[in-house]
Amino acid sequence: MIQGYILSFLYLALASLMFLQNKYRLQLSFVLRFSSFLISNKKALNIFTIAGAVIVIILVFFPISPGPKVLGDLIPALMILYETLYFYIVYGKEEIKKEREYINFSKEGRKVMLGWLSLIIALVHFVFPSFVLL
Repeated sequence: MIQGYILSFLYLALASLMFLQNKYRLQLSFVLRFSSFLISNKKALNIFTIAGAVIVIILVFFPISPGPKVLGDLIPALMILYETLYFYIVYGKEEIKKEREYINFSKEGRKVMLGWLSLIIALVHFVFPSFVLL
């Protein structure tokens, strides 16, 4: 299913930019606005989460051919599942809405690493669509 492939690439790319937004603030100012929108608007966060869950289901059950019928795109599906849960849990917290999230330098290195990992998975998934990532 080619639509799932395109949506998964876009979701992975957007999520990687959201992980990298604190380190590359000036270059990614549009991502800061999108993150702020997700934090302040619960309905948009729910839509973003549901979209991630639907993409995971599409990747698991309808992979790009010649992948196996089930779990053909396992690595992108797992990464999107992790990102979906991460953003739903972190951006859904009430204390972030009250006092806005500040930069937590203890977790900044981990977020940057996750951002680059997500971007690498998105690029490999985009460049080699028929490569089975099991």
